[in-house]
Amino acid sequence: MRQALHILYIIVGVVLMIGCRGKGAGGNHVPRSKDTLYTQKAAMSIYGYQPARALRILDSAVIVGNLSELRADMLRARIYSSTLMRQELDSLLGGPEDVCLDTARAIGERLLRHDSVAADLNKQQDVLEVLARTARLQQDTLGWIELSRKLVDVCRQLSPEAKADALRSEAEIGAALCCMGDYEQGLAKLDSVIDVLRSFTPGLSPGFRFNELDALIIALKRKIMILSMLDRDAETLPLARSIIEHLNDYEQHPAAYHDGSHREPRDSISRGDYIRFYRSQAQNFTTAAYTALGEHGNMISAYAQIERSVHDATAREHIARYHALQLRLEAEQQQVNAARANMIAVGIGIFALLVIVFAVLVIYQNRAIRHKNRLLAQQITETMNYKKQYWEERRTHAPKTSEAEPDLNSLTDEQLFQYLNDVIISERLFLDPKFERQTIMDRFQLSKERVGAAFSKGSKYVKLTSYILQLRLDCAARRLIEQPEKSIVEIADECGFGSHTYFSDRFRQHFGMSPSDFRREASER
Repeated sequence: MRQALHILYIIVGVVLMIGCRGKGAGGNHVPRSKDTLYTQKAAMSIYGYQPARALRILDSAVIVGNLSELRADMLRARIYSSTLMRQELDSLLGGPEDVCLDTARAIGERLLRHDSVAADLNKQQDVLEVLARTARLQQDTLGWIELSRKLVDVCRQLSPEAKADALRSEAEIGAALCCMGDYEQGLAKLDSVIDVLRSFTPGLSPGFRFNELDALIIALKRKIMILSMLDRDAETLPLARSIIEHLNDYEQHPAAYHDGSHREPRDSISRGDYIRFYRSQAQNFTTAAYTALGEHGNMISAYAQIERSVHDATAREHIARYHALQLRLEAEQQQVNAARANMIAVGIGIFALLVIVFAVLVIYQNRAIRHKNRLLAQQITETMNYKKQYWEERRTHAPKTSEAEPDLNSLTDEQLFQYLNDVIISERLFLDPKFERQTIMDRFQLSKERVGAAFSKGSKYVKLTSYILQLRLDCAARRLIEQPEKSIVEIADECGFGSHTYFSDRFRQHFGMSPSDFRREASER
C-alpha cells in the first residue's frame, strides 16, 4: 500500500510540473508567480475594506512563492487587528464578537517566539505594533502599557529614523496610564511627546516629516480623548484645530513631508484617504466640544463642515474604489482565461491517473484487509477450540440435575460464579433471548445483590450483560464454523440475539470483523 502511495505522489507531481510548464489553448502562456496579482501590495491595498479577500490573496501569495509564511503571518496579524470590517472577519472565523482580535494576538505572540523575529529588530517592531494595538482595542490596559514599553525599547535600538515610532509608543503609554486612572502622569507623558514633536518645523525641519506628523496626530488624538473623558472640552478645541492645520499643510505640500517610511501613503489616493480620515475625526472632536460647551452656533458650523467632508469623501472613495476594482477584475479575468484550458487538460489527466491509482489502492487495501481477517479468524478459531476443550474437561465435574444443589449461600463470590457459570453453560441457559438477572434469581433462589456480587466480584465481568453477550458471541462463532448450511440470521436467532443488526454490530466490535467475513476466512483455512 505504501508503494502505491509513493507511485501516486510521483505521477501527480510529474503531471503537475508538465502542466505548469505548458501552454494553454491558443498558445497563451500560463502566468508564473511573478505575473500574478497575489502579492503583499495587492493584499494590503484592500485589507481595510475587504479583509477576507486580502487574506485569500496572502494565502495564494504563499502558495505561488511570492511571500514567505512568516511574512504572511505578520500581515495576517495586521489585517486581523486593523481592518475596518471586523464583523466580517469575526463571521469568517466562526467565533464571537472580536474573535479576530484574539486571532491577531495569538499570531503576534507566536511570531515573537520565532527565531528570525527575535533576531530582527524591525520585525519585532512590526509585531509589537500589532500586539499593542490589539491590546488597546481589547481594553487590556496593562498589556497595552507593557507592549508599548517594549516597542519603545525596540525603536530606540533602531536607527534615528525610528525616533518618531518611539514617541508614538510613548503617547500610547500616556493614554494607557490615563485609562488606568493615573491622569496626572499620563497627561504629562502625552504633553512631553507633543512638545518634542512640535519643537520641529513641519515640512522644513529634517526631524519632522510624515512619520513625525503621524506621531503628532496620534498623540493629539489620545490627549483629546482623555480630556473629553475628564469633561475638559474647552481644552480639546485647540488640539483638534492643530490636527486640521497640520493636515491642511500636508495636503498642500506633500513632497515636503515625504520620508519613505512604511506609514506614509504610497499614492495620492491613499494620501487623500489618510487626510480625510483624520480630518473628519478632528472635526468630530470639535463638534463634540462645542456641543458640550453649549456653543450651538459653532456646533452647527462644525457639523456642516463634517457633512460636506463626508459627502465629498464618499463620492471620491466610491469612484476610486470602483475604478480600482474594475481594473483588478479585468486583470484577473485575463489570467483565468489564459489558465483555464491548460488546467482543464491537466485536471483530466490527473483525474484519469487518480482513478487508476485509486483502483490499485483499493486492491492493495482489500488484500491487506483479507490478510488481517485471515489472521483474526485463525486466532478466534484457536480460541474457540481451546474453550471447547476446556469445557469438555470440566463437564465431568459440572453439577448434575439429579444431585442436590450445594448450599449457595455458603459459597464465596468466586465459587458461586463458577457454579453458576457451569450450570448456565452446561444447560445452555444463555441461548434463551429472555435470559437475564431475574432468570438466575428465580432458577437458583438468589437475591439480586448476591447475583450482582458473584459477577462483579467473583468474575472478570463488570456486568451480567457483558457475560451473557460473551457466551452468545462465542456460541455464534462456533456455529458459523460448524454449521455452514445455516444462515447468519438463523445462527443469530439461535444464539439468543433478537436482532440481526445488533448481532452483526456486536460481533464486529468484539472480533474485529463481520460474521460473514469470519465465516469465509475460517472456512478457507
